[in-house]
Amino acid sequence: MLTTRKSVAILLLLALAPPLLAGTDGDDGPITLWKRNHESPAIRELVTMALAKTPDYGPTEIRASMPMAQARATRHLRAGHRNRVRIANVASSPERNRELRPVPIPIAQGMLGFRICIIRKGDQARFDRIFSADDFQQQGLTIGQGTHWPDTRILRQSGFEVVTSPRFSNLLTMLERDRFDCFLRGVGEILIDLQQYQGDRLTIEDGLVFTYRMPSYLFVAPDDEHMAERLTVGLHRAMLSGDYEEWFSTYFRRPIQKLDVMDRVFIPLPNPFLKNGGSPVQLPLLPIRPDLLLPVPEGSR
Repeated sequence: MLTTRKSVAILLLLALAPPLLAGTDGDDGPITLWKRNHESPAIRELVTMALAKTPDYGPTEIRASMPMAQARATRHLRAGHRNRVRIANVASSPERNRELRPVPIPIAQGMLGFRICIIRKGDQARFDRIFSADDFQQQGLTIGQGTHWPDTRILRQSGFEVVTSPRFSNLLTMLERDRFDCFLRGVGEILIDLQQYQGDRLTIEDGLVFTYRMPSYLFVAPDDEHMAERLTVGLHRAMLSGDYEEWFSTYFRRPIQKLDVMDRVFIPLPNPFLKNGGSPVQLPLLPIRPDLLLPVPEGSR
């Protein structure tokens, strides 16, 4: 196992060493980011940061892909259709790690696996007496998720009834129409989702947080070594400069506090699908550092 000193040395070598593939691979125009990621301020800013840290690799401008479901985006990556989707941030799975090229740095330090329900206004009482996965299931509550999201398999494996749609845009409408009772979203996603939501029937459930190991990564095409190296180097440079920690504070530490995550009832679930190739991490996995969860100093960004 690598020590902290060795881990820091690896970061320095990656960030400061001359880039192996800089200026190659025909990067002469905007880089296409999956539209769902482009619409996420957190992911768009992270990718923009990594590209801005690596101008020695080529252009830094990004653009949104055409609207498409997650499964279609990963198909374009697998096929190497770089003008359609060059980069996508999705959750890890053994299949994706085999078929695509993951950038081996877990986005948001694994916080995608901390998930909270969006529910219909007036339904909070149905959740108030839930203290375990069994309680949730015995109440007959159902969960909405994307058809191809790894969460769907994780939840079903633990015995939850899951209603799916291939398109994210359908899920809030389905919740409004009583197709299911809880739309589980990550702590870094849920506040933004409700800000962008156009209706007035939904709200955030205030007592529960589901937790499971679900690292997410930036993925590129299997043969896109240039972009994989560029994103790896760019993210490490951002870590060394302090920009990554500022990004994490903005999009995760503050939502964690606003959502009172540490005061909620935790419902831990296993993720059996991380076995046999579920994690592409080669460098030491960054821990969820306690100091990142501390209150943000007054007057800071």
